[in-house]
Amino acid sequence: MHKNSQMDKKSSLSNLSLDHYALPMAPTPKKNTPRPSAPKKQRLSQSEATVRMINATGQLLLQNVPGDVTVARICEAAGVHTDYVARYFGSREELMCQAIESAYLGYLLTRNEDPNSRIEGVVRGESSFLILTQKFFGAMTYLLGCGVSPERFQGMQKLSIDGAISQFHNPQTTDRTRTNLVLLGLLIMQGMGTLGEVNGMSELQRQDMLAFINYLRVAAGSVQDELGWGKPPKPAPKKRK
Repeated sequence: MHKNSQMDKKSSLSNLSLDHYALPMAPTPKKNTPRPSAPKKQRLSQSEATVRMINATGQLLLQNVPGDVTVARICEAAGVHTDYVARYFGSREELMCQAIESAYLGYLLTRNEDPNSRIEGVVRGESSFLILTQKFFGAMTYLLGCGVSPERFQGMQKLSIDGAISQFHNPQTTDRTRTNLVLLGLLIMQGMGTLGEVNGMSELQRQDMLAFINYLRVAAGSVQDELGWGKPPKPAPKKRK
């Protein structure tokens, strides 16, 4: 009798043990490894953020084609939130317009002491100016394709035209002649900037075009006489009653 009770006790303990291990085990608590927090962007005033974004956009336009200059890349380079573009500029395209203007005006202001050095820089094929104009005209063409109004760039074009006209010192030429020759020179520069690579222009051909721009100043009087730009415009024929 005693022996049977001991066997029953062992059997119940064995069953208890099996039942215990058959129960679902509580999940092991996971260690909460703290994630590295992203660096918080510095709080900037509107003027500081605006300057940063314009500078960053200008640098990106010099290094990339305009289509690759995205809002994310601009804001990453400037260290600002992506919503700043819409908040302070309205659109990426307007920010790019202002960046182009800033870079171009910056170049013009550095040459204010000697205005002749601007056109001489073109004629000599000064690399920094040629790269800047190539990027400027390429970005302007891109933005026009994005739907930006041509009027947006008329102010910049007027500055370029007026600056170049002031460097035509031939007193025998009329305002009409000077303006037409400057427009021809700018059209050549724009063509070199936007279509030069597409047309496979060699370095020698680029230098030839720059030499031709310089020749326009020298041959201004002859061109004027040949094309009649120095003569007063003919009066419009009177309508018969």
